[in-house]
Amino acid sequence: MKRYDVLIVGRGIAGNTLALTLLNKGLKLQVVDLPKANSPSRLAAGLYSPFTGKKTVKTWLAEEIFPFLEQFYRHIEQMSGFSFLHIKPAYRPFLSIQDYNEWTGSGNEENSTFFLSDNPNHEHYRPWIINPFGGIEYKHSGYVDTVAYLDAGEKMLMENNCLSTSFFNHTDVQETEDGVKWGDDIYRYIVFCEGSMVLKNPFFPNIPIVPNKGEILTLHIPDFPLTEIITKGAFLVQKQPGIFHAGSTYHWKFDHDEPEEKGAIEIKDKLNKWLNVAYKQLNLEAGVRPASKDRRPLMGYLNEHPRLLIFNGLGTKGISLAPYWAEELSKFIIHQKDLPEEVDIRRFYLN
Repeated sequence: MKRYDVLIVGRGIAGNTLALTLLNKGLKLQVVDLPKANSPSRLAAGLYSPFTGKKTVKTWLAEEIFPFLEQFYRHIEQMSGFSFLHIKPAYRPFLSIQDYNEWTGSGNEENSTFFLSDNPNHEHYRPWIINPFGGIEYKHSGYVDTVAYLDAGEKMLMENNCLSTSFFNHTDVQETEDGVKWGDDIYRYIVFCEGSMVLKNPFFPNIPIVPNKGEILTLHIPDFPLTEIITKGAFLVQKQPGIFHAGSTYHWKFDHDEPEEKGAIEIKDKLNKWLNVAYKQLNLEAGVRPASKDRRPLMGYLNEHPRLLIFNGLGTKGISLAPYWAEELSKFIIHQKDLPEEVDIRRFYLN
């Protein structure tokens, strides 16, 4: 029997990020994962932005989260030899005078100077983007190539003999006084990073996860010179010369996890409001995101299972939220530092 600090179940964006965070801190860990070809983490566009929503408001904890995520991903790039972090400005055009007035009257501009370009060059975008009233340009935005990031994590974990592609059966977990036994080994903690599959986890009954299906398009746009991210209702981001991802949809009710053409139509309808060039659809993919009911991460334990932890509910913002909150969870695992109430899963169970 071997003893470990942590067993992580699942290696999407949340599990991969937590594993690399703990590995960097010298913990002895194992990760068990059975990859799926249509894993939402591998299909994700990987965008991160300090602004969100239809009203373009600053993202929760932006000043803490965004500098931290860039530092984290750069460090993993250096450690793994992979390249996956692409820091790019994001441009959000104004399509009407009402759109412009809503932004200027919201107070967001005055409260967000750290994240905004001082003098965006609207003419730079105008031949290809419809922006009759200008727009705003974000800093500290970009995207992570999620496939390359997960491959980098696989390489680092394999080099440290930490990764197993095995089936995990919850009924094989045995809680003891000094740890949790699974298979032939014992762990101080098990952390479940199962995405929407956590709905089948018996240790977290009635968990407030709401699966959200999203589609993403791959487009061919020849001779399109803009490398910035464009976002207004839908996003457009260059993945390689002439090849772009566009998205995404948000379906709270769905019967299957396969892409549907109505999703492609929805994305293209939004693009056509501001994209001033022709394009060709190459592919349509879909994945199911694990969103929490209050749009905050689900972390920590339930009182009856203090050694069984969860790291989930990152929803559409997994790339931006995972590094910061993996660091906070590591402080709980290593130093027993209390988690903030707004992310502690017990907030849904103690009332």
